[in-house]
Amino acid sequence: MAGKSPGPFPNCDWRFNEFPNPAAHALHVTCVELMALAVPGKDVGNALLNVVLKSQPLVPRENITAWMNAIGLVITALPEPYWIVLHDRIVSVLSSPALTSETESAGYPFALLDFTACHQSYSEMNCSYVLALTHAVWHHSSIGQLSLIPKFLSETLKPIVQTEFQLLYVYHLVGPFLQRFQQERTRCMLEIGVAFYEMLQAVDQHCQHLSYMDPICDFLYHIKYMYTGDSVKEQVEKIIMTLRPAMKLRLRFITHSSMIETSSSAAAAASTSSASTSSSSSAGTPQLPPSSLSSSNPTASPSSSSQHAHTPI
Repeated sequence: MAGKSPGPFPNCDWRFNEFPNPAAHALHVTCVELMALAVPGKDVGNALLNVVLKSQPLVPRENITAWMNAIGLVITALPEPYWIVLHDRIVSVLSSPALTSETESAGYPFALLDFTACHQSYSEMNCSYVLALTHAVWHHSSIGQLSLIPKFLSETLKPIVQTEFQLLYVYHLVGPFLQRFQQERTRCMLEIGVAFYEMLQAVDQHCQHLSYMDPICDFLYHIKYMYTGDSVKEQVEKIIMTLRPAMKLRLRFITHSSMIETSSSAAAAASTSSASTSSSSSAGTPQLPPSSLSSSNPTASPSSSSQHAHTPI
């Protein structure tokens, strides 16, 4: 990672070696040394995460992403007790005041979650660091490790998410890995899609005003047309029908039935208004009795008289 030459390992023919290259050898010996420490795996995992999260002055700012990737490689090569502590960091960030408070600022959550821009402007926060580090760790994780994310979303994060900022943060966390879920674990992709709607339902019920409905709906439409299709239609439809009218209107094309119900309700409202208009106009216009109408209509009597005149005997 430091680019030093010569490297820490002697030059040899790696074709006939136990390890394919010096990087794999370095990763292996690092993991062996970490597992040999006389401390719990949870403490080792937290110490690895703190290298980036709490030791920023010791890490060169221009190489921060390389350090994050190195931590992701090491921590994902270790057993579960070492890397599962990342979930605790995500929970602490979601419970922080930066995401639980409703700050009225234009583009606030998206500027806050842009790690590159925040890092270059020296305005980074803990939530952006955790977001970038989580992406690095999950990028190097195996699909078996990523398969725990749906359970983590439904059981741990869903009871916490109550604000728009928290919902957007969760979408930023999992969004880059939807393609991999769709290719390698379709079942997990469907579970994540349902969990996203359940979190949206909780936010809709908790918040009086939603400022980022359009970006949220765009993301949900992207999931439908790129990954899930109609596979979660039944579960999602029930959730959409409980949302506020503005959100329900934006999501009316997620399921065909919701679109039909919206159009039918609009048609019913239109027919009701037209009926009330016609009744009011008929109430204001005087009408003749039926007898006078039949006697005054010259076109109706010839047809009836001719019908009686040509009746066969």
